[in-house]
Parts: sequence; C-alpha cells; structure tokens
Amino acid sequence: MKYSEAEKQIKALSSKYDVDMSWGYFDVAYNGKTHVAYVNGGYEYGLRVSDVNKFSKLPFSNKLYMIMAELAMTPLDEREEEKKYYIKIFDGELGYLNIDISTGKMTAGSVCETEFFKTKFTNKAIKQLKQRGDIPLDWNKVTFEEANWSGLYC
Repeated sequence: MKYSEAEKQIKALSSKYDVDMSWGYFDVAYNGKTHVAYVNGGYEYGLRVSDVNKFSKLPFSNKLYMIMAELAMTPLDEREEEKKYYIKIFDGELGYLNIDISTGKMTAGSVCETEFFKTKFTNKAIKQLKQRGDIPLDWNKVTFEEANWSGLYC
C-alpha cells in the first residue's frame, strides 16, 4: 500500500482524521489532537497505537487499524509513489513535453496535466518515449524536473 492510498482511505473514514508525514512516521491524529497511532517509515511492521483504550473508542477504529496494518506490512520501497518528472524541451512556461492522451502525439505546453494531456512521466515512461520515432527530441538537451517541484503551478 502506498502512503497516499492509506491517507486517502483514512480521511474517508472521518473528516476528523489528519495524517502527517514527518520525521519518518506516518502519523494519524484525531480531532486535531496528538497522534493516536503511527506507522514507522524506517522498517516493516512498525505500527504503534498510542493508547489502546482511547484508540478503540475512535470512529471506525477497527478499519483505521486495518489500513495502518496493511501499510506497515508493505515493504518500504513500495510505500512511496514512483517519482514523476516534467520534461522541459525549451525555455518558457509553455516549453514542456505534453502528450495528447487521445492521439498519443507530442506537443509543447505547460506543466498542467489535464484529462487531455499527460505532462508527468515516470522513468519507465521516459524510457518508452525515448524509443518512439515520432518524438523529434534530442534527449541529451532536454531537462527533467521533479513533478512535485514547488516552483511550478497550474
């Protein structure tokens, strides 16, 4: 299970659940209070409940525990989302590789991914793009920027 999947499932249980990913922990809080449970990001099976009596009284506590247990059992290298990159083909805010989802054709545009254009690519997808003969790029001259880089907004 990915951290993002666990967070989504936990927040779906109740709007009062919060998730914090800092200091190497996947920390769950309830109603803005200190953590009620956490999964250690440093090793597998590292799940801890702060106070069992209080935890058991939380809404959907059994489901919460099962989500966190699944995350804790997940190998460390499978918890993170695979990094994605923007492919910058020339300077300017419209200088990024866009692939038309319906036709597969290349165009240049912004980093904003839509239902029509794909702009974020994994390393595997980039390798596949490099093999395509219909994308006339000098791959030695393009630059790759992490898709979560905070300087780019849609």
